[in-house]
Amino acid sequence: MAGMDTMKRLGILTVAFYWVALGPAALGQEDPALKTLADRYWRSLLRYRPTWATSIGEYRYNARLDDYSYRARQRWGSSLRAVEKKVALLVDAKLSDGDRLTRDLLLRSVQDELLRLDCHQDLFPLEPLEGPHIQFPLIVVSHPFRNKDDFEDYVSRLRAFPEQVETLTRNMRNAMTRNIYSPRVTIDKVVPQLQVHIVNEVEQSALYAPVHRLQILDENDRDEVRQAIITAIKSDVIPAYRKLLRFVEFEYLPGCRDTVGLGAIPGGTRLYRQLARLHSTVELSPAEIHQIGLDEVARLRKELAKVQVELGFKGSLDAFLLHMRTEPEYRFESSEALLSAADRILQRTKPLMSKLFTRLPQAECVMKEIESFRAASSPVAFYNPVPQDGSRPGYFYLNTYSPIDRLRFTLEALTYHEAIPGHHLQMSLDQENMSLPKFRRHGSFTAYVEGWALYAEKLGYEIGGYRDANARFGQLTFEIWRACRLVVDTGIHVMRWSRDDAIDYMAKNTSLAPLDIGTEVDRYIAWPGQAVAYKIGELRFTALRKAAEAKFGDRFDVRAFHDRLLSDGAMPIDMLEKRMRSWIASN
Repeated sequence: MAGMDTMKRLGILTVAFYWVALGPAALGQEDPALKTLADRYWRSLLRYRPTWATSIGEYRYNARLDDYSYRARQRWGSSLRAVEKKVALLVDAKLSDGDRLTRDLLLRSVQDELLRLDCHQDLFPLEPLEGPHIQFPLIVVSHPFRNKDDFEDYVSRLRAFPEQVETLTRNMRNAMTRNIYSPRVTIDKVVPQLQVHIVNEVEQSALYAPVHRLQILDENDRDEVRQAIITAIKSDVIPAYRKLLRFVEFEYLPGCRDTVGLGAIPGGTRLYRQLARLHSTVELSPAEIHQIGLDEVARLRKELAKVQVELGFKGSLDAFLLHMRTEPEYRFESSEALLSAADRILQRTKPLMSKLFTRLPQAECVMKEIESFRAASSPVAFYNPVPQDGSRPGYFYLNTYSPIDRLRFTLEALTYHEAIPGHHLQMSLDQENMSLPKFRRHGSFTAYVEGWALYAEKLGYEIGGYRDANARFGQLTFEIWRACRLVVDTGIHVMRWSRDDAIDYMAKNTSLAPLDIGTEVDRYIAWPGQAVAYKIGELRFTALRKAAEAKFGDRFDVRAFHDRLLSDGAMPIDMLEKRMRSWIASN
C-alpha cells in the first residue's frame, strides 16, 4: 500500500508538472490584427517558395518553381518590410502570453528573412547539397499525383525550368562582374550532378518517374498526360540542363576560386558573421564560436580516451581514432545491410518514446535511400518532414552510396538524430499542434532544430541504447564531430583555413569515415555558418535541463521537461532560454 501511495503521489506531481509544462503559451492566437499579419506572412512565404510549399503539403502554388529573379527578391523584401512595420506596432498590454510569443516569433521570422536577402546568396546559388539543380528533380518526391490537375501542374513545372535556369545564370553573371565566384571544389561537385540529367532517352530521366503513376487517371487522359511529360522533359528539361552545364563548364568554372572561405570574397567576413548569427540564433563572435569548439573538443577527447581504455586499445588516442576509422570490421558490406541495421534501431526505438515524452506525434517515420543522382555529394543522412496533409510519412533518408565507407558504430546515434527522438519527433509534434499558427508549425530556426537533434542523440542512454562500448564510442565521435564543426567552420570562413586544413583537423579528432569527412568539409564550404548551430544549440538545451534538474530535484520529470521544451514550436535559442528559465524559476 505504501508503494501504491507513493506511485499515486508521484503521478499527481507528474500530471501537475505536465500541465504547468504546457502553460498558456500553448493556446492558439486570439488577436485579430496579429492573426491577419501572421496569415499574410504565411501566404507571402508560400508564394515566394512554392517548391518548399509543396514539400510541406501546401499545394496552392504547385504549378510554379521558385523565382530567383531580382524582381522577385525585391517584391519579397517589400512584403516583409510591410509586415515588420505593422507587427512592431502591436502593443504588449493588448496581447495574451501566447499572442506575445507569436508576435515576437513573427517579427523574428520576418527579420531573419530580410537578413537572408541581405546575405545575397543568390549570387552563388549552385551548391551540391540543395542547389536549384538538385531541388528541381526532387519535386517528384513531394509533388502530389492525385488527379489530372496535379499532373498538369507537374508539367507546368517542367516547362518552367528553362526560365529558372536563365535566371540563375543571369544572377551568376552579375556576380562574375563583381569578381564573386563560388569555390572551385563546390562547383566541381555540381558538374556531374548536371550531367546525370542530360540523358539520351526520356525514360532515363528522374523526372519521368510520375509516368508510372498514370493508372490513377481516366484511360482517355493517360496518353495525353504521358505525352505532355515526355515532351516537356525532351524539349525543356534536358536542353535547360545542357545549357546550365555549358555555362558552368565554360564560363563559370574557369573563374572559380581556389580559396574555400567566405573571407576570401569582398565583404565575406561580414557575410559570415550574419550567417552564423542567422543559424545559431544567438550573439557570438566567430572567435567565441571557435573557442567553444576547441573547449568541447578537448573535453570530448577525454571521454573518448575512457572508451579506449574500456575497449583495451593500446597506444595513443590519435592511433585509437585512426584504428576505429579504418578497421574493416566496423564497415558495412552492402547497402541492404546498412538499411536493415538502421531500420532495426528505428523499430526498436519507437515503442520506447513514452519514457521520454508524454506527447507523441501520430505521423510515421520510415527509412528511405538517398536518391542516386545526389548521393555521392550528400551527407550521411537527413530527415524529410511529413507534409501537413499526411499523404506520406516522414523520411529518414540514409546514404547508401559506397556502403564499405559507412561506419557501423555511428548508426545508432545517427538514427536517434534524424528520426526519433530527434527530427521526426520534434517536427511532427510542431506540425500536428493545431493551436499554433502555420508559420510556427513549420518554423525552422537551425539551432533549435539541430540543437535538439544533437541533444536527442544522448537521450539514447535513457532508453537503454548504446549497449556496448562501440556504440558509446559512436555517440561520442558524433558529438565531437559537431564540436569540430565550430572550429572548422570558423577556421574556413574567417581564419582562411584550406580544405586540407579542415580535413586534417576532422581526421585527427573524429573517427568519421574519410568519405564522410570530405563530404562534410565540402558542406561547410557550401553552407557557411550552418554547421555551428548544432553544438551551440545542444549546449543550451543541456544547460536548461541541468537548471531544471537542480531546481526541481526529486520532482523533476524528464517527460514533462521535454513536453515543455517542445510545446511552443521552433524558436530562436535566446528566446527559448528566456522562456524556459522563467518557467523553471516560477515553479
